[in-house]
Amino acid sequence: MVIATLRSCGTCLGCATTMERTVYDQYRPLHNSPCSLRCSTFCYGLRWLADSRRAGHWAAPLLLGAALLHGIAFATRWLESGYPPLANGFEVFSFFAWGLILVYLIVEHRSGQAVLGLFVTPLALLSLLIALALPKKIQPLIPVLRSHWLMVHVAVSFAAFVTFSLAFVVALAYLLQERVLRHKARSRWIWRLPALEAMDRLSHRLAALGLLLMTGSLLTGSTWAEQAWGVPWVWQPQQIAALTTWVIYLVYLYARHSVGWRGRRLAWLLVAGFVSVIVTFVGADLIAPGSLHNFLF
Repeated sequence: MVIATLRSCGTCLGCATTMERTVYDQYRPLHNSPCSLRCSTFCYGLRWLADSRRAGHWAAPLLLGAALLHGIAFATRWLESGYPPLANGFEVFSFFAWGLILVYLIVEHRSGQAVLGLFVTPLALLSLLIALALPKKIQPLIPVLRSHWLMVHVAVSFAAFVTFSLAFVVALAYLLQERVLRHKARSRWIWRLPALEAMDRLSHRLAALGLLLMTGSLLTGSTWAEQAWGVPWVWQPQQIAALTTWVIYLVYLYARHSVGWRGRRLAWLLVAGFVSVIVTFVGADLIAPGSLHNFLF
């Protein structure tokens, strides 16, 4: 049944993977791709909502296939451009989606919580759709981006964003299950989510790792800024947003370890942190389009 459904969803096992092919249209062999992110989302949905274990067995391999295709396309664009493809909105939104998929697959493998994939894959798909709406043409790097810090700083920053995003996804699942339990509502599918305590621990580990990576992002960004502009901190909107994000997750860890918070309050802090991540990622560029740190749009 799962195979038939997948074929009707786009003949995933033999047709083109149009999402990855469109995002990286320079890499033509992607038209033979066997998997797609959309079909993985569909399988995760069947696994959670219909408790289909057969669909669950397909979900991660399909997602891994999409990640491999994305990685090939990323490397191809790097070879064609001559620099890490992290210099404009199309490239960084694509990179974010790829990173989100890769890190989630690691988390799923280590935690065994495959049902969370239904919350993660739509976020990755949304990032790819945003990338599709942006210019894809390879352009020469502007002077400030011609630095070895481009790969280091952007990679560390997006590793932090991805980790925070996964912490948000787990917090969202926590709040959903906690609300159903608190109101004593009857819902069979809610019991397929991990236990509240397990999600609380997982979101904590992700937030702690994200804070460490965000610290690295601030340090590498300050070093790069000093080389590019002569000062390590110029109080640009994106720098302020990044510092705000760092503070929110620091407060999260303080509240957990020193104040003794657990559960719902911490989950809402992670939601607030994710809003700050979005502002750091794209909001600052939209708010101050003429700032020194505007590279996405």
